[in-house]
Parts: sequence; structure tokens; C-alpha cells
Amino acid sequence: MMYNNFLSEVKAAADFIRGKAGSFPQTAIVIGSGLGAFLNSVSASISLNYSDIPCFPASTVAGHKGALVIGLLEGRPLALWAGRKHLYEGAGVNQSLFSVYVMAELGVKILILTNAAGGVSNLLQAGDLMLIADHINLMFKNFQAAAQAGGKPCGVAGERQIYDAQLQQVARDAALREGIVLKEGIYLATCGPNYETKAEIQFMKFLGADAVGMSTAPEALMARQLGMRVLGISFISNSAVLPSDGKTAHEEVLANARLVEVKFSKLMTGIVKEIVSIT
Repeated sequence: MMYNNFLSEVKAAADFIRGKAGSFPQTAIVIGSGLGAFLNSVSASISLNYSDIPCFPASTVAGHKGALVIGLLEGRPLALWAGRKHLYEGAGVNQSLFSVYVMAELGVKILILTNAAGGVSNLLQAGDLMLIADHINLMFKNFQAAAQAGGKPCGVAGERQIYDAQLQQVARDAALREGIVLKEGIYLATCGPNYETKAEIQFMKFLGADAVGMSTAPEALMARQLGMRVLGISFISNSAVLPSDGKTAHEEVLANARLVEVKFSKLMTGIVKEIVSIT
């Protein structure tokens, strides 16, 4: 019954958005912390605050606008979710994945997930962009709707590749055309909201992680479960590999986002231009 109520809320939100926007783009991007300047690249036909969408959970994190923008990027239809509801904000699994369910209801086929992440690898520096090759989930959460009875593993049966190989190649090609250095690595997801200790960073490196953040893995898993193709891009906002007295703050994350505003916008534009032709 609880799950049915959840799906009713998802449908109410989707119906409201459809009523405001009409048709909904098949490609959507979730914008991570500090990357909201990319919104200026889109010719917006409609912008909806999350607080105005029925049942929609609003993000409370600085650097997240908390709005759905639907418009055109160089003539290509696109939906931008400017911000997300994180588990560390006190959200339950259903709330943190609400937008993914709404996108499935609206017919989204390709989901690009972006985030701000700390660089675990010594090869990553603040201002780098990293293509997510795969992820390690250390959130220790069941990302299916918590109330759904008889659950099954997230992802598509028989498939372990969460991030779409063809879309990854699109991202590499777009970066090459735009002269952008796009590094690649493994994203490790934790619940947060605390930043990592030195010991935890060493543990993450041992596991094979290149970057660490507090989002994306839940959305990627559920998007695949719901039939979407997924691409992930991390903005390396700070180095998690710090000297003994090093400190990290969210203000640093937002400030370093200015280092990538131009190349992030160019990369996203190049990716979307190519993606629309293959959907």
C-alpha cells in the first residue's frame, strides 16, 4: 500500500510537469553542486521550482538551485534538474530517488548524472572532469523503493554495466572535439555528509576508487532498473588527498566549480548534440 501511495505521488508530479510543459525531452541531466552556471546555456521554455511540483522533495544544499528547467540546447530538447535530494539531508530512499521515478514516468530514455566529487587518485586535481567508468557503492542502502514488496536486485537482469558504453564513447569524442581533457575513473559513493578521514581515503584508494562523493550511485542504479541509459560525469572539486592539517569545506567545492564552468558547458553541449541523434 505504501509503495502504491508513492507511485501515486510520482504520477501526480509527472502529470503536473506534463501539464506545464507538454511533451518532455527524452534526455535529462542532473546538475551537481556548483555546476548550475550550465543552466545559462539552455534556452529555457519553462522553469519549475521543485517546491511548486506536487509531492516533489526540495534540496536544501547550497549550490543547488532546486528547479526543473526544460528547454533547448543548441536546438536540442533537454531537461535539466538543477539539484537533487541527498540521503544526508535526511531523505529516505524514496525521496532521494523521486526525480528518477518521475523521469521514467515522463519517458526519459537517457539520463546524464553529474556531481562534485573529491579526488582520491593522485592523478586527479581540482578542476578536472572525470568520466565515471563505474562506481563503488558504500552507502549500504537498498535503492529500490523501500516499501516495495518482493524486491529484486537493481539493474537490468544479466547486466553489470550500469554506465552505458556507447554514451561513454560519445563523451570521449565530445571532449576530443572540444579540446577538453576528460579523465576517467571509478566513483565511490558514501552517504555523508562528513568529508573523509585520511584513513578512509587510504581505504578508498585500496578499493580502487578514484573519486568520492555523496550521490549518483542511487540514481544510476534506479535509472537502469527503470530502463534508462546512464552516463556519469564528475567535476573534481577538491583533492581528498590532503596534508595532515588539510581541511575541506563545501565553500571550497562551490568556489572550485568556477574552474570548470566553461569546459563543463562545452562538454555537456557536445554530448547532448550527439546523444539526441542516437535516441
